Parts: sequence; structure tokens; C-alpha cells
Amino acid sequence: MTYLNSMKVFQMQHMVIVILFTSLMGSSILVSIPNSSGQENIQIPDWVKNTAEWWSNGEISENEFLSGIVYLINHNIISLDYIPCSVDISSTERVPDWVKNNAQWWAEDLIEKTDFVNGIKYLLEKGIITIDNRKVLGPVPLNDIIFSSSWITDKTHLVFVQSSFFEIYGPYQDCGIHEGQTIWNSLALGLNPNKMQTYQQLSPLENSQKAVVVYPYFTHAAYTEPGFYTYYRGECDDCTTTKFAQPTVLYSSSGIGHQALTLLGYSSITDVEIDKNPEILQQFDKVIILHNEYVTRTMFDAITSHPNVVYLYPNALYAEIEVNYTDETITLIRGHNYPEPEIKNGFDWEFDNTHPYEYDNKCIGMEFYKIKNGWMTTCYPENLFLADGKQIIDVLKVIKDL
Repeated sequence: MTYLNSMKVFQMQHMVIVILFTSLMGSSILVSIPNSSGQENIQIPDWVKNTAEWWSNGEISENEFLSGIVYLINHNIISLDYIPCSVDISSTERVPDWVKNNAQWWAEDLIEKTDFVNGIKYLLEKGIITIDNRKVLGPVPLNDIIFSSSWITDKTHLVFVQSSFFEIYGPYQDCGIHEGQTIWNSLALGLNPNKMQTYQQLSPLENSQKAVVVYPYFTHAAYTEPGFYTYYRGECDDCTTTKFAQPTVLYSSSGIGHQALTLLGYSSITDVEIDKNPEILQQFDKVIILHNEYVTRTMFDAITSHPNVVYLYPNALYAEIEVNYTDETITLIRGHNYPEPEIKNGFDWEFDNTHPYEYDNKCIGMEFYKIKNGWMTTCYPENLFLADGKQIIDVLKVIKDL
């Protein structure tokens, strides 16, 4: 199988995981953003300018004006870093009335086209202007990205969200409110066809590495409600036992990291497979642990006895659980201040790095440091996989070479 074919297979296998993605509200002014290279020569069709003028004069509808804005986006005249999640595009006002002044100024040549374009870009990214995200074209064909069955059933429309090292997609109108702001509930990664050579250099397939990433199935179950955190909050006395079922798209901790690594060609197993067959890890030269916070004693022993483990996320191997595969339940045994308040790490693991690293999600100056059976990191790197630039490439190179 060629590298590109292998990448396509892994692209089809990855899951969609929840992550919070913020859209900010801006002020009611048209801000002129500094021009990027080459913007002075951008070409805007005359009909778009005419549309802006007609809308400013009340001769056409708001939707007709927005169709011109979507055209500018899809033809890379307006290059958005991300598209805010739109909750309701049926709103009678999707563009504030005061923007008509700016459209009229542009139509009358009172402001430059670059000022108009950059101002609209700012208003779009701040969510002040709302567009129908389904009409925005992404650079990766959406039919090349295969999602879980629950995603196909419930989330039929996808929109391009952001251009980064990986392409990022969100489900149409799958928005939530977090601290008063509208945010995306779920994001999915895809491959950018223009970066395939870089992906290949970062893939374990390039040098035939036998490397595997472990999906945190049990931790996903522990975070569902009602569950362990219902118990921790004092809302349920018997929620130290909770059900587990098939993984869904709703697990947000380290799910983006799992998508990124499997897209690059890393094999993937779940912690269920390790618990049932701990010898499975012996097949691999390198094991990558994500936010595998809740694990069984069997898992703990299998992972800590492997000679080359990359503990990519702090807070791994933190609490001991027991699994009943007949009842499909997990039970908290020890750790996380249970059964006694003074108990932190349920395995009394000497290499636990929960504090202080778990809550550093900015990862400025992220480092890998050596422990007895592998490597640990100094921050929680989930957001890095949504970033562009040198840092994420450097991190992926280190992961490959460890």
C-alpha cells in the first residue's frame, strides 16, 4: 500500500471529538485590518460592488448582499482564519444596518476595496455578520472524510472552520453557549492535500515504525453523566459505578490529538483492548498515551512495563478502575480523592505529572522529558493540533523520533 493510500485509509478511520472553539463578538465599528501581501491587487468582480451599492440603497435583500460575501470567501478574496458557529441564519438581521454605510462608501470609492474586504473579514470572524456556513467551500472535499455512524446520522452538514496544519471542519449549526459566547461543539480534522509531503515526513509509516496511540475509552466513560464527576460533585452517592458503551463523538479531552495522530498513519487501539489482552502492547515499538486518566490495574502494569511510552498528555494513569464486561460498567476503585480524601494518584505512581502540567494548555515552550519507561510532556497539548506553524510540526517530529 502506498503512503498516500495509507493516509486516506487512516483519514477514513478517525473520529470526530468535541472541543470548545470560541467565536468572539466585536464592536460596532468597521475595523481596517492591515493589508496582507498582495492584497493591493485583489480583483473583485463589478457585480459584487454593485450588489453592495444596491443593498446599501435598499434595492436588494440582505441575502443577496451576503451571496456576494460568500463569493468573495469561496474565491479567496476574503481569506478567513475561521468561521464562527452560526446558531440561527433565519434571523431577520444577519448584517447590522450600520454596515450599509461602509458598503455605500466602497460603492462611491470613498474607501479602498482592501479596507472593505478586510473590514468584512473582521466582522465575519467576530460573528457580527452571519453567513450560511454550508455555502462556504473548504479546500478538502468533504466526501473524503468519513465519520462515525452517529455523526452521519445526526450531523449531515459540515463546514470549513479554520485553515491550520490540519484542515478543520465543524458541523453546521452545531453550536453551544460557553461563558456567554457561541462556540462550536465539535470539530473534525482532515488532511490538506497541499501538505502531503510534510505529513509523510511526520508519519511513522515513512520509516516503518510500529507505533500505536491508545484511545481513552474508559476515561471517556468516566466523564459521562451521571458518572464519576456526578459523584465528585456530591450529586450522586452510587455513581462510582457507571455504564460504558461504544465511544461517541462527545469526548473532548485528547480527542483532537487522537485524530491528528491517526491521520498521520499511527495505529490505534482502545484501552479496552489492552485490558483484555495486555500482551498486545508488545507488538509495538512505541506506545502513545493520551488523556488515559482512568485505567485498570492490568492496563497500568502493561503500560508502565513497556520500554518506550510517550505520555503525551499529563494526568495519565491517575485513577484505578474495575471493569465488568457483562454489565458494561466501570467502577472507581482508588484515586482522585477516593476512597479517602488524601489519595491523589490511585496507583501511587512516582511519575505522575498531573500537577502542575495538566492545566497548561497554551504549551509555550513545551518540552519532553525522560522517565523510566519513556517520555512525558510539560503541558496539555490538545490545542496545538489546531494550530499552524512551526510548533506543531516540531512536536510531531519529536513524537515520531522518540
